[in-house]
Amino acid sequence: MAVAKDERAPGVREQKKRETQKLLTQTGMRLFLEQGYGETTLDQIAAEAGVSRRTIFSYFASKEDILVASSDTGWEDILGDIRAASPESTPLQVVCNCLLQRVGARTNEDLLALRQLMLLSATLRSRGQTVFVERELSVAQALAQVWPQAQRQWELRMAAMAAIGAFRLAVDTWRDSPQQSLFALAQQSFAQLQQLLTPEPAELLKK
Repeated sequence: MAVAKDERAPGVREQKKRETQKLLTQTGMRLFLEQGYGETTLDQIAAEAGVSRRTIFSYFASKEDILVASSDTGWEDILGDIRAASPESTPLQVVCNCLLQRVGARTNEDLLALRQLMLLSATLRSRGQTVFVERELSVAQALAQVWPQAQRQWELRMAAMAAIGAFRLAVDTWRDSPQQSLFALAQQSFAQLQQLLTPEPAELLKK
């Protein structure tokens, strides 16, 4: 019985580490949004999270590292939604619905405040377009847990690329015109994508 506990211990420790890291990123982001990035200190984040300053440095070297990790935390939630999706739907529908659900849970004011925070991070700015390639790969991997059949992997990658591409267009439009609703823009982009994928056969033949 003792052997079984030892075998499980690394998994338990890893889970606790992930939970602590998520707590720190969520606490940091909340304080950044509430009182400003420059006004928030690592000591405040530690106090709010109920950990020591030394614990923070076990996970992050700076406030910017916490901000960068916070941008990925929201994405991990989306990936979790995808993994929990029903295979009765289509891969493309799953990704679009999960993205809309998470975006719709935030107000445009919250998203604007988050956007301003992201602009403060040189690391986030330098990631540029590579982040979208990372998103596509992670979405395809999440979809593969719902549809593990090897013959569908090409389809899953295409669904991930199409959905992330449509969402990227919505985000780019929103960045240029932030007074618009990102949720509405994403809805519109996904609807246009669906129209491109399912045109009227008769209309195509005429052309």
